[in-house]
Amino acid sequence: MDIEKKYPMFHETSVHLENKANFFKISLPKLFDEKYNFELAERICQIGFKASENNREKYFKNVNGLIELSLDFLKLQVLLEKEGRYLYTTFEEVKKMYESSEDNGPNYLWGLYFSEVFWKIHCNLTNFFIDEFIEKADKCGTVLEVPIGTGYYLSEFLLKKNNWNGLGIDLAKNAVNFAEKICHFNNIEKQRYSIVEKDFTTYTKQNKFERIICGEFLEHVEDPVKIMKQLSNLLTTDGKIFLTAAIWSGGVDHIYLYENPKQVRQHISEAGLMIEKELVQPVFDKDKEYPEKGKIPINYAAILSKSN
Repeated sequence: MDIEKKYPMFHETSVHLENKANFFKISLPKLFDEKYNFELAERICQIGFKASENNREKYFKNVNGLIELSLDFLKLQVLLEKEGRYLYTTFEEVKKMYESSEDNGPNYLWGLYFSEVFWKIHCNLTNFFIDEFIEKADKCGTVLEVPIGTGYYLSEFLLKKNNWNGLGIDLAKNAVNFAEKICHFNNIEKQRYSIVEKDFTTYTKQNKFERIICGEFLEHVEDPVKIMKQLSNLLTTDGKIFLTAAIWSGGVDHIYLYENPKQVRQHISEAGLMIEKELVQPVFDKDKEYPEKGKIPINYAAILSKSN
């Protein structure tokens, strides 16, 4: 297959990453196997280019956000292994950190956006999301994503489910604006979705959702069980939740430290939810044989429903 000819923007982006960072020179060739979704990767890059105002300089500066995010994770992971705790333990501490920071928005979001097709664990996560969450959804309904983040998951859901409507909620204005761009350039009709800037913990509307997406939110709050109970209250009787969580994973704004998948499962149970299917991915190859041992970085994902 002539990747350069068939997927030009993806190919150019891959070459850029390999030239800029040695770890991508090692990791990307391992990523591109027979299961890799080149069509999705090309679309993600094309949308990224449009959202960068069709400006090559801006686009590749935004791609560099993925390199910055990857390096930050490695540095913070080393610190976590050394100290055995996150930098902050309360939301107020994180809020003050962001208020005093000059650069706390777009590059981080761009890094997350491109990670969906250039990080192996996120590629696997997308396949899990599509196969187990989107494809098994009914023909019509309403989906909530909280926090909206980059808008990647909500936009992918709405693209594949034309008769669904969506709501995205996020505390960060940068995320709201970013997600709006991603939905817009994916040509999703504006009347099908709404993205609002709001603290989810103060969301009081009683409308129910058939599907809820909650990606890597639990580690950013002080009380994950409270958040999951709130999600459960917004879920219809037969609804499903797509939940992900970072376990023992370095992050500048992580608060709640999960040490192993068992702790996440316990919180899910305490919130009155049950696991229908899960995907447990160690971040590093050296840990793949021992995903349950604890104190190794894990990307955890599960499809949840209400307990009987």
